[in-house]
Amino acid sequence: LKALVPSAAPEWRSALGGRDPPRERARIGRSCVRTRAASSCSEQRQRAMAAALPPSGHCPQPPGIGTIFESALTVQRSFMEVYGESLEQMLNLLVYMVPVDDDEGDTAGFYSQSVFAITDLFGLYRTVLLRSPEALPVVAPADASSSSSWAAAAVAVRQPHGLQRARITYTVSAFTLRALRSVQVLIEMRAQRTHGLQHTLQVCLRVEVVKLALKMVLRKCMPFSFYVDEDALEEAEPPKTSRQRSLMLPSPEEAAGAQAPAISAPAYVGARSGKILPAMGATRLLKRIDCTAASFGGAVGELLFHCRPLVHLMLLLRRGRKSWVAWFTALALDYASLKMLAPRSRPRPNSRAASLEVAEMRRRRNLLWWALVRSPMFELLLRRPCEVLDGILSRIPIINVFRIMELVLALQPFYFTTCAS
Repeated sequence: LKALVPSAAPEWRSALGGRDPPRERARIGRSCVRTRAASSCSEQRQRAMAAALPPSGHCPQPPGIGTIFESALTVQRSFMEVYGESLEQMLNLLVYMVPVDDDEGDTAGFYSQSVFAITDLFGLYRTVLLRSPEALPVVAPADASSSSSWAAAAVAVRQPHGLQRARITYTVSAFTLRALRSVQVLIEMRAQRTHGLQHTLQVCLRVEVVKLALKMVLRKCMPFSFYVDEDALEEAEPPKTSRQRSLMLPSPEEAAGAQAPAISAPAYVGARSGKILPAMGATRLLKRIDCTAASFGGAVGELLFHCRPLVHLMLLLRRGRKSWVAWFTALALDYASLKMLAPRSRPRPNSRAASLEVAEMRRRRNLLWWALVRSPMFELLLRRPCEVLDGILSRIPIINVFRIMELVLALQPFYFTTCAS
């Protein structure tokens, strides 16, 4: 109190005759302490209110295009989960009931293939919708610079739009690429009927350029060092409805005994028995650090893989569809790409990245077998056996209605039937 009194104004001293009574001095000290305490509380209250407010430049924004897009997908996903399978079965049944009038000599049937393409597009659209956003092979931008999961999650909370934008870009690009694959044979058939063989190959080259651009967009959204196709994703992680995912989730009692959440744990460990079970219910996290590291040899192998369709088409334009040089070059590029990329694929074991990369390597190995049905190897080895088998099947009742081998022989000359791109 003695320290507080000298700071008081001199007016009260003159009012008291220059004297400092103890009672008056104690009253003034208590008043100053209350004033300073109230000031301190006011400052603390202001700091708390400032901390509760969002930082400058991060005010809540109204729903953007990404939020509206995801909301629309959610509504369509709910509809497809309930009625999608029934609609697809009904559409497949109507394909055989719709009358189609093809031109004379058009064995492949342009309009028949159009109907089948529409059915394929519906099934593709249903598959894309049934896949949850968390199952997409994309990562948040924070995961590229953060090795710890909690730090990546903290930055992802502050930057939610990066992951949302990556998911939207991946979904649109993947659906466009697969839809283009569904109708690419129709595009080639239409070009051949109207402009001839050389113009058809030029159209095929343009389509391959568009497909390559879409693959590069998908490659940019994914954390892998090489392109992972949607077919590999479906093989490793088949899409499930929300009801199927809920049936596969563990019970609350079992989840409480787990050592870590199912979304980040590679396995479930029982609390009492200690038995280890692989995680089934939730989608495992996809991290950039789990993927194969980029290397020069892997980049060269990836370049050879994506350039093969373009080089093959250029050789077909110059030498014709019966050229053995074009056939051997396409096979050599695929084989060299696989040999350079497969040994360098070293993802972290028992991770989601490992399952996707292994599925992609398996898919690329299977693509090598398409070389046997490309011309001129098909004419040398398989055309005669296929014609014999077609003659046998044409004599069998009911089976001869479907014209299976006849359709195979009619579609084989088209580039996109055997391009495997």
